[in-house]
Amino acid sequence: MGIGTLLNTINYFIFMEYFVTTFEGAENIVKKETKGIKHKGFLILPKKPSEDLKSIIRAGIYLKHFKVKDLKDYKKQIKDIDFSFIKEEFAVFCERLGGHKFSSKEIEIATAEKIKAKVNLTSPKTLVYVKIKNDECLIGIDLYKKRLDKRNYRVKPHPNSLNSAIAYLGLIFSDYKPKNSLLDFFCGSGTIPIEAALMKGKEIYASDNQYYCIEATNINSKIAGVKLNISKTKLEDINKKFKKKFDFIVTDPPIATFRGLNDIYHLYDIMFEKAFNLLKPKGTFTLITTRPNPLIEEPGKFKLKKQLILDKDNLKYYILVFKK
Repeated sequence: MGIGTLLNTINYFIFMEYFVTTFEGAENIVKKETKGIKHKGFLILPKKPSEDLKSIIRAGIYLKHFKVKDLKDYKKQIKDIDFSFIKEEFAVFCERLGGHKFSSKEIEIATAEKIKAKVNLTSPKTLVYVKIKNDECLIGIDLYKKRLDKRNYRVKPHPNSLNSAIAYLGLIFSDYKPKNSLLDFFCGSGTIPIEAALMKGKEIYASDNQYYCIEATNINSKIAGVKLNISKTKLEDINKKFKKKFDFIVTDPPIATFRGLNDIYHLYDIMFEKAFNLLKPKGTFTLITTRPNPLIEEPGKFKLKKQLILDKDNLKYYILVFKK
């Protein structure tokens, strides 16, 4: 390496910036945790982000972000990116959302052509990450070479399991704290209660009426190394099961896609009634859903306190926080 290249590499690492990606709508929460500068769907940070951040999707070294029109424009935009610090085997991975006249593969090839190191698609030492959503492009080096919202404890997922980072964001948006008691009475594979327990929560209850869900929650919580109070209970019998009152109920309820409309409205009526009775006077009821209308329209005795909308691959998730 010549002295000029060496100095350029040293300067690059001295002035290095980092990025984290998240769900659109979650930027304010991630900003509080990282002190980063907000952009739509990602933040730029002055310090290396931890792999343990639970509100993010990917994390890495920031190179550039820009508007992109087509493949020709993309090639023009990356001309000024200095990839000379990549010395080891590498790969390029492009995540793309929206309608484009180019493919993710074409973006990966165009980027790889700018790098002099050897390509290794199976076990690269360096992963160049490109995120394109509509006309916005972010490019950087993925530090951990994986999605951080996919938790290691998810060994037995439910077919409709909630994304772990969205569950965590729901807890944060609800103002849940480890000292609080929490119940999830549609626990599925245990994502919400496990995320609460990983926040050092001690009094966490998980319930569902399906044996498969209880089994999955048991297995996943053991893999996560957390202790939950788990029970198989029908929603109709939930008040008989729990004589205590809770600070928080946070859950991902069934949606009308899997039930008839009449059935789902009846279920929601029972859900709101049971939640109202199970919560302390200042308790909070949080619902995480992709179908918010039936829940907002008929919340029983509850009032909608606030809501947060997250965009996961163009699918909207609504975090609805109700108060008594």
